[in-house]
Amino acid sequence: MTLAPEARTAPPSASPGLVPGRSCGSCTLCCKTVAVEELAKPSGSWCAHCRPSQGCSIYESRPAGCRDFHCEWLRSERLGPEWRPDRAKFALMVTPTGHLAACVDPGFPTAWRQPAYYPALRRWACERADNPASSWPGVDVWIGRRCILILPDGETDLGIVAADEEVRIERRVTAAGQAYVATKFAVRTPLQPH
Repeated sequence: MTLAPEARTAPPSASPGLVPGRSCGSCTLCCKTVAVEELAKPSGSWCAHCRPSQGCSIYESRPAGCRDFHCEWLRSERLGPEWRPDRAKFALMVTPTGHLAACVDPGFPTAWRQPAYYPALRRWACERADNPASSWPGVDVWIGRRCILILPDGETDLGIVAADEEVRIERRVTAAGQAYVATKFAVRTPLQPH
């Protein structure tokens, strides 16, 4: 399963509604933390079209990935003002594959570990593991291309996840209970020999 968070059209199951009264305003953090495929913009660096704290210089012609993107703070009433990305220093999003991801500003790489956020991220990882409808038992924390998985039984630092890599999580039953093992592997393209 590919992990990289990219600004793309939201999955059909995602709620298109936004919380009344909330808007991006001066927050432009997604323009730094989220990759935009159409612009070949990697995660963790400012988009060339962003004017930090002001907005997008190509707003009217911005690509669909940007046009359709809304962080979870804009979508979820249960997230208070402390979760606004420019305040939290990370943008919380649901990826097209259904992963819950915190896309962290590389200038504040430990922001997600603060007491205002970490307990909730851990709780959500456990809830996702217990939910049979969830295909991903955890929360992805992205700091540029580096990924740390928050899993119900701890964390796994995957390091840099390349564009041609995927991650698989296996649940194993042990004497101590369920254990989660994350494995990073290269994706074989049809042109590569077996």
